[in-house]
Amino acid sequence: MPIGFSAILLPQLMDNNSTEIPIDVETGSWIASVHSLATPFGSLLSGPLADYLGRRRTLILSVIPLLLGWSTLAIAKSIKVVIFARFLCGFATGILGGPGQVYIAETAEPNLRSLLIGAPYVAYSSGILMVYSLGSMMYWRSVAWCANVLPLLSMVSISFIPETPAWLLRNGHEKRALQALSFLRGSEISAQKELNDMKQRLAKERVTTKTNENIFQLCCQRVAIKPLVIVIVFSLLQMFSGTFIVIFYAVDMISEFGAEFDSKQAAIATAVVRVICCMVFCVVLIFVRRRRIMIVSGIGSGLFCLVLSVYQYARFDQPKMSYDVFVGAGCLLGYIIFNTALMVMPGIMIGELFPARIRGRTAGGVFASMNVALFIFAKKFPALQAMLKMRGVFLVFGVSSFLLTAFMCLFQPETKGRSLEHIEDYFNGDNWLWFRRDRGYKTVNLQPLEPLKDTRGLEA
Repeated sequence: MPIGFSAILLPQLMDNNSTEIPIDVETGSWIASVHSLATPFGSLLSGPLADYLGRRRTLILSVIPLLLGWSTLAIAKSIKVVIFARFLCGFATGILGGPGQVYIAETAEPNLRSLLIGAPYVAYSSGILMVYSLGSMMYWRSVAWCANVLPLLSMVSISFIPETPAWLLRNGHEKRALQALSFLRGSEISAQKELNDMKQRLAKERVTTKTNENIFQLCCQRVAIKPLVIVIVFSLLQMFSGTFIVIFYAVDMISEFGAEFDSKQAAIATAVVRVICCMVFCVVLIFVRRRRIMIVSGIGSGLFCLVLSVYQYARFDQPKMSYDVFVGAGCLLGYIIFNTALMVMPGIMIGELFPARIRGRTAGGVFASMNVALFIFAKKFPALQAMLKMRGVFLVFGVSSFLLTAFMCLFQPETKGRSLEHIEDYFNGDNWLWFRRDRGYKTVNLQPLEPLKDTRGLEA
């Protein structure tokens, strides 16, 4: 909810009839963007917290600044307090992002991992839809008070779930790890077998890892550097393909096509489409391979962007026609449908690709770098749009989508249905390119998984 709150806050503060907290355009841009500026600080802190306190306790801890942020926002009397409250909300969002994805990855079974890791993005989109809907009916202070309900419910619900077995075992709590596995799997026999696999994996890892190696030395090993490169490059290309920019500026983009509409209803409509697409893609991820989804989504996003760009170039300096709105909105809708899958992918990649011993810290670092880049890109986007116009912007989106597709074809391994241990073994191989990996993939015993009852080893 915090990331979408500025969309309902700014119009109400800029309303000519409102004199409560008057703002100008520049101040409004800071209110909107300070959330993304604060998120990296929380993300950087989340890694050490998740490794030291545990994934579960870190998630509970993240609720505190979120509650403070919403409550402060609800009673704010000045611009400085509003910006500070938005900073607190962004900081809390940064803390919960990495540990949340890691918790799901370390507790989910291989056949459900993609669905569960994608679920936070459904919640992310649903939160935007919820705040848009509330903002269309209520004053922004009332929305801020209502926003406290979900963090409180999440704090209570998280209190009833166990810590991840992987973290417990790594920190010497073998008995609690077995109890957590029994709770998660529903069978003590399966839990014991999985725990034995995890212990063997951990023992092997400790033999090969020097005790005095720090996080930077670990990240320079090939098992870590390869997924880091893949995730960071993917995230940058995803950003330049417009995934989050369209979320921020969808209404402005539609208005470029000459449409006359209620801005609140248009924002709600785009949020509804995003929620539906997220839900559909999370289900699709259960049945379709990751690489295939990425390739189809990248090509689809790129095609719709290029078609829209070419159409706008062709219609340049031409009088507005009624069908311009339908063509523009149709292409934008097609882009959102295909690009939603790319929005879900970074969380899945972070949860699946990083090795267990640095998963918490690298997840936080990657989320931090992603949000710094997003803050810069979102802040500079109006200038980019003024320079290139909307037709040039969509050309950049289209080219970036095709570059992303090509990169993933070459480097992204298939992870559907494979345990986190097998994925880690894959990155221990010598080659980088996927099409040269099939033979090496087999030599590290990465065969398709047997039925779940026979292969329960997940985290180490």
